[in-house]
Amino acid sequence: MDKNLCYKVNYLGRLLLSQLNDQTKPFGVTQGQLPVLCCLDEKEGQTQAELCKNIQVEQPTMANTLRRMERDGLIYRISSEHDKRQSRVYITDQTRHTVDILKEKSDQVVARMTRHMTEDDINTLSRLIDLAIQTLEHGE
Repeated sequence: MDKNLCYKVNYLGRLLLSQLNDQTKPFGVTQGQLPVLCCLDEKEGQTQAELCKNIQVEQPTMANTLRRMERDGLIYRISSEHDKRQSRVYITDQTRHTVDILKEKSDQVVARMTRHMTEDDINTLSRLIDLAIQTLEHGE
């Protein structure tokens, strides 16, 4: 399995998520909720559909994630003024102060992963991952 690229990428993803989860758990946030908080930190008041697009997850996954986050007091929703069928999602004041800490924890996990890489290595890795994603998304 050590030569199987698919296995390696999958294993790396699992390692990253596991270590990220270890870092975010003390704050009552799972690794699946962190992208939602980061996305809302950049632009509050997004709809569920906008969050799905920006985080690249399916609607049912996002619906479950938002429901749990709302239950746990991480976010709240307000009905859209223009379309009452939609709601806009916001970070609670209680959670807002932890978002920067959570981002730092995420950065620490990535720094640990890349500590034996040069800046050029990191840039190449990022570029190659972007290329692989783009190729698979567009079915080339």
